[in-house]
Amino acid sequence: MASEIRMPRIGHSMTEGRVVEWLHAPGAAVRAGDPVVVVETDKAEFEVEAPADGVLASCSVAVDETVEVGALLGLVAAPGERVAARPPRGRVRASPKARRLADARGLDLAAIPGSGPDGLVTAEDVEIAAAPAAGPEHRAEESWQGRPVRERRPLSPLERVTAQRTQQAWTSAPHFVQMLDVDMEPARALRETWKREGGPLAAVTLGDLCVAATARALAEHPALNAVIDAGERVLFAEVNVGVAVDTPRGLVVPVIRGADALALAELSARTRALAAAAREQRLAPVDLEAGSATVSNLGAFGIRAGTPVLNPPEALLVFVGALEERVVVREGEIAVRPMLTLSIAYDHRVADGAAAARLSARIRERLEDPASLT
Repeated sequence: MASEIRMPRIGHSMTEGRVVEWLHAPGAAVRAGDPVVVVETDKAEFEVEAPADGVLASCSVAVDETVEVGALLGLVAAPGERVAARPPRGRVRASPKARRLADARGLDLAAIPGSGPDGLVTAEDVEIAAAPAAGPEHRAEESWQGRPVRERRPLSPLERVTAQRTQQAWTSAPHFVQMLDVDMEPARALRETWKREGGPLAAVTLGDLCVAATARALAEHPALNAVIDAGERVLFAEVNVGVAVDTPRGLVVPVIRGADALALAELSARTRALAAAAREQRLAPVDLEAGSATVSNLGAFGIRAGTPVLNPPEALLVFVGALEERVVVREGEIAVRPMLTLSIAYDHRVADGAAAARLSARIRERLEDPASLT
């Protein structure tokens, strides 16, 4: 009997996935464990493997089509086995983009021949069907609430889930933000020393110091390394810190597990490896789960401070601002020091203002004593 390839659930929050690429054509021989299809989830792209040795008998979902977790993607048949064609679903099989285009042009999908796998109607099929009647007057009808539209771009699964999670954080987790300034002169001096000396610490960045300070401080305040669930405070045994990484496909947050227990050089190397994997879409599901807090650094863009939104279900997010030369008063004297502002968002159900202030202050103390982070 043919073995089924289904859309896997990768992470507890995943509800659907998009087919990015079929790595084999129908009829190709595959072995159990061979990657056969690349799918995109709300977090990253992953390869789905063949469940058995045999022949890829069908690819039931077209590239760019989004389906729910558990949906049939294809079949692997034993050599020589004949697989009957699967009956079509109750509605016309079409990619989401094809449906949007057909709706915009007033076309009946049932009347459009499908060129995709198993007769699936693709966006190109809709464009071909619309071409004869698509004059200038028709294109001018595309509008949104009376405003002309240049184009419509469907959200990727990552963008769609980011929007949903941001809305969730805004409405379900009452949060507040504390801002405080940090004197980074000791950190600057110590980093210059590390660079002169060479060795593993020479590669430590400002962002690495912020991640380390957040992890160490959170370990010292275990009541805030928690979430609220069913009327209980759930305290975690590990301090796992996510690092926001800007990638071509959007913001991805790989997680450094046990960050508080890592030496600074090891944490720095782990952060670089995860960031590279995120940009190259090589992250494993385990790299994207179980965060305690997130550190997001937009200082490179000159952003001084902000009002960050939590990354649910985490209870805090540390926004790192730009490192700036500022005029300050030190021991009664005016001085110019390298300063940065931390904007830290807290889930008010987990931390009240005083508890949050103690953690915020401890993160600053750690950053102003960088030797304590090594």
